[in-house]
Amino acid sequence: MTKKEKLIEKLGVHIESKEQLAPLAARIISTLILTGKRGVTFETLVSELSASKSTISTHLTTLQAANRITYHTKCGDRKKYFTLVPDAMINSMSLMLKNWKNERDLHLEIMDYKKEMNAVLPEDCTEEIFDLEFHHDYLEFLSQASASMEKLQKRLTEKHKND
Repeated sequence: MTKKEKLIEKLGVHIESKEQLAPLAARIISTLILTGKRGVTFETLVSELSASKSTISTHLTTLQAANRITYHTKCGDRKKYFTLVPDAMINSMSLMLKNWKNERDLHLEIMDYKKEMNAVLPEDCTEEIFDLEFHHDYLEFLSQASASMEKLQKRLTEKHKND
């Protein structure tokens, strides 16, 4: 197995579990990530991923419909060259930020509830008091992670506009 093949497999397993993609779809994405803007032909995907034409075709169609991949052609060449959608990473970051905001809101609601419960506990029930330190720490983590992600997303968006 070549270095590229090992990396496609390793990245594919990661993408498959993280994004709930079929194994071959994740390996197609991995291949496109490692190929870059020049793209990969259908025939190359069939050969490199050792999959049938119909299976590759099905996954390419699904990934295109999900706006994950696109293709371009080259002058004088009838082949399609598949690449990642240029702003796929930016879209993924937006989804991640949205999920983190929802998680933040949920933690704030849980914290408010626990504070209310702590306030009505009798003084002799100190062992039943909710510890809120985890929530404070987790909310701080989400705040810092979101700020970093927004900064990175902004840089990618600006770079994408200039390309």
